[in-house]
Amino acid sequence: MRLILWDIDGTLLYSGGVAGEAMRAAMTRVYGRPASNERREYAGKTDQQIILETFAERPHDQILAQLDEFAAAYMDELDQRQAEMAARGRVLPGVPAILAHLQHTPDVHQSVLTGNMQKVAAMKLRLTNLLHYVDLATGAYGSDHHQRVQLPGFALQRANQRFQPALRGSDIIIIGDTPNDIACGKAHGARTVAVATGPFSMADLTAHQPDAVLADLSDRDAALTAILG
Repeated sequence: MRLILWDIDGTLLYSGGVAGEAMRAAMTRVYGRPASNERREYAGKTDQQIILETFAERPHDQILAQLDEFAAAYMDELDQRQAEMAARGRVLPGVPAILAHLQHTPDVHQSVLTGNMQKVAAMKLRLTNLLHYVDLATGAYGSDHHQRVQLPGFALQRANQRFQPALRGSDIIIIGDTPNDIACGKAHGARTVAVATGPFSMADLTAHQPDAVLADLSDRDAALTAILG
C-alpha cells in the first residue's frame, strides 16, 4: 500500500488570507501580539514553529504551555470567519478530481501532512468540501511537533497501527508547495511531489530536487504520473 500525504494550504486550498488573519487574532488574544511574517515566511512551517519563532524572546516552555489555549482561540477565530473563508477561499485547480480518482485507486490511502493543528486542518477541509476524501486518523499535524521534518514519522506510526503489512518511508508520497514539504519527505525516504500553487515557483521548488514538480494539479494524468511514479 502507498500512503499519500497531502499538504493543505497552498496545495489543496487557499484560504484567501482568512486563516492568517484568524491566526494573528488568536496570537494577540493569547500571547499579546500578532506575528508580522509574510505569507512566504509562514509557508511550510508548523503552527507551533510560527508561534515559537514569533515569540523567540520568551521561554519555549512558557509558549507551549499556552498552546491548547491558542488552539481554542484559533478555532474560535476561524469559526467566526467561516462565511469569509467560504467567500474568499478556494480549492486549487484540479484538486477534487485528483482526490476523487486516488480515493478509488487500489492500494492507495490518502491523508494529510500539514503544519496546521489537527482541528484546524479538519475545519479548513470541511469548509472547502474536501474532508471526505482523506482519512485524518493517519495524518500528521503541526500539533504533533514544531518541526515539520518530524511529521512523517507520526503518520507512519499511525498508519502502521491500522494497516498490515507495515509501511516504510519509501511507501509514503508527500505532496506540497514548499521546500519544507520536500525536505521532510526526503528525510524519511518518501517520494516527494512539489506543486507550484503556493508562494514558491517551479524553479524555486526544482532547486530542492523533488521527485516531480507540477505547475498545478489541473492535468489529472500528469498529476497521477507525478504522484504514483
